[in-house]
Parts: sequence; C-alpha cells; structure tokens
Amino acid sequence: MNIREVRNNIAALKLFSFLDSLYPMSILAVVWFYTITGSYALAAMMFSISMISKGIFEIPSGMISDKLKRVINIRASAGLWFLSYFLTAASSVFGGTAMLVFASVIGGLAFALYSGTMEALIYETLADARKQDKFDIVFSRFNMIGQIGAMCGAGIAASIMFFADLYALAWLTAFVGALFFVSSFLLAEPATRIKSGAAPIKYFWVSLRRIWRNKKLRTLIGIKMLGGDATYLMEGAYFAMLIPAPLIPFARLFRQFTGAIGFYLAPFIRKLGFLRILLFSNIGSMLFFAFGLGINGKASPFVMSSTNLFYGFNMTATQSLMQKEFSPQQRATMGNIQSLLIGTAGGIQLIFLGLIADAWGLRFALASTLILDVIMTAGYWRLFKKYKS
Repeated sequence: MNIREVRNNIAALKLFSFLDSLYPMSILAVVWFYTITGSYALAAMMFSISMISKGIFEIPSGMISDKLKRVINIRASAGLWFLSYFLTAASSVFGGTAMLVFASVIGGLAFALYSGTMEALIYETLADARKQDKFDIVFSRFNMIGQIGAMCGAGIAASIMFFADLYALAWLTAFVGALFFVSSFLLAEPATRIKSGAAPIKYFWVSLRRIWRNKKLRTLIGIKMLGGDATYLMEGAYFAMLIPAPLIPFARLFRQFTGAIGFYLAPFIRKLGFLRILLFSNIGSMLFFAFGLGINGKASPFVMSSTNLFYGFNMTATQSLMQKEFSPQQRATMGNIQSLLIGTAGGIQLIFLGLIADAWGLRFALASTLILDVIMTAGYWRLFKKYKS
C-alpha cells in the first residue's frame, strides 16, 4: 500500500470499529435471554455457548487469516454477526431457547473469525507505512472510536426502551448488523504482510510452541484467562434489580464514555511502561467494582460502569505487549490461540456465575469474581517485578 491507500484503510477501519461497537442490545442482552429462557443460568449459558463455539473455531479461522487474506475473515465475520443478531431477534417469534442457542453458536464463529485478525490487520496496515511502532497509539484510537460507537448504541437503546420495548430493540440491532456487514467491504488487504507456506497442522503447532516457549507471553495469557467478559456480560441483569430498565442503557452509555476517555489517555501514559499500566488499571478497576457492589444502590450501576476507564489502559497495554511478542508469520494464529484459551476460561466462568446467581443471587455471584481480580493483580505484580526493565 502507498501512503494514500494506508490512510484510506485506516479510515475504513475506523468506520468498521464504530459500527462494530454500535450494538444497541448490548447491556440488555442478558435481560433478553432471561426473558426468553426464564433462568439466569440459561441466560448465562447463551454467552457461554458463544464463547465455547468461538473456541472451537479459533484455530482454523486464524490459519485461514494467516494463509489467505485478512479481509476474507473480517467480511465473513461481519456477515455471521448480522445473521446472529437476526436469529436472536427471531427467537421471540419462533424457536425460543433453541433459536438462541443456534444464534449463540453463529455468534461464536463470527467472533472467532474476527478475533486476532482485526489486530493483525491494524498492525500490518501500519507496517505498510513503516509505522508499526505506533500500534499502541493507533489501537487505542480505534478502540476510543469503538467506545463512542457503543455510546451511540446505548443512546439508541435508551430511546427505544422509553418509546418501545425489548422486541423493537432486538430487531433494530439486526439492522445495525446489516450496516456492519456492508462496511466490511471497504477494507483492503495489507501489501507487506508475511505469509507462511507451512502445512496447517505444522502451522498450528509452531504457533503453540512459540507461545509456550515465550514465558512473558504465556504468563500474560494465563492472567487474562482469569478475567474474561463474564462480569461484563452478566452485570446488566444486576443493574435491572437496582434501576428501571429504561435507565440501564444510560449506565452503559456512561461506561462507554469512561472507556473512550481511557483509550484516549492510554497513549499519553505509555512512558510509565505497559506492565505498570496493567498493574495500575487492574487495581483501579477492582476497587471501583467492589465499591459499587458494596453500596448496592441506584448509584451502583454508574460506579461499576466507571471501571471501563481502566479497561482502556489495560486493553491497550495488553495488545501492545502481545503484538510485539507474536511472530509475523503466525500473528493471527497466535492471537487466535490466546483468544481460544481466554474464551474457554470465560465460558466456564459464565456457567458457574449463572449457577451461583440462581442459588445465592446475582450480587453474591458478581462479588465472587473479586477473588479472581486479586489473583490477577498478584500475577501482574509478579510479571512487573520480573520484566519491569
């Protein structure tokens, strides 16, 4: 790519990131699942099925991306997301829980095709302009745009919930998915990316061996496996116990606003070192989340949502560290392996979180995740002590 083509691809990636996050259902997805299934455990199971499905398809999708084209994966992913959103909305008309299960499987496949490939596409687009050392800055800007998209999605959800209901919101989300799919055709393939001619099985084992032999990368992935998205996916149901349903999207809007600030500020604190940023962000997020649970009132959704400020720091630092450790030939496959491990662990967490919520309540279930936060903080501290130089 020449400089003009790189700029055009960056602009297309920004639009794609915006529409990717413009997901009006978002925080109310768990409420929708509960409405259809009648159980927190089954509602959590939908997320878990999606994560397990994602894990199954992670490796082949990564190899397709590395051996063929990044944009093939991205376009297929966007098309499947649209199908998943459509089937989720259609579950209210026919199929019920069975339709939600199918939609979750499709969503997992879509996530697998996207995972690892998007980061590789950004990195290699920058490499075409010899700007890959600016990955953390550009990556944080893309995610800031994503957070703005999510804010718009939350605003749309708030409007729909005031004037209509969850059913209208589900069908509007399917329409947004169609726009997302169309935008994927604006993306172009990087010119300077390195392809491997290795056989698929050998390709996978080479990537896995590289991760296992890289202690720094192995430890980072291990820590991230304890985090996952379980709390994020289930907190909407907890918020519904504290504030009226039409106000829940405002809590998510505030979450995305703080996330946008976090991603905007992330490049400015890069001089602290990525490991310091990881340690600081995990402690800050844990304290805010614990305080929100502790007060257990109408302010809780907004206090707990403010943890997204630290997510911007954490995500930027983690991806920057990992992209530097990944091999150019196996960049997407290595990214998909780490997503497989993190997603599988997150799926297991969701199952237990749903079971705990049914037995002892959502607040207790969410509080139990603080144990994992403490372990993660200890892991970041150990990593920092060893690699701080």
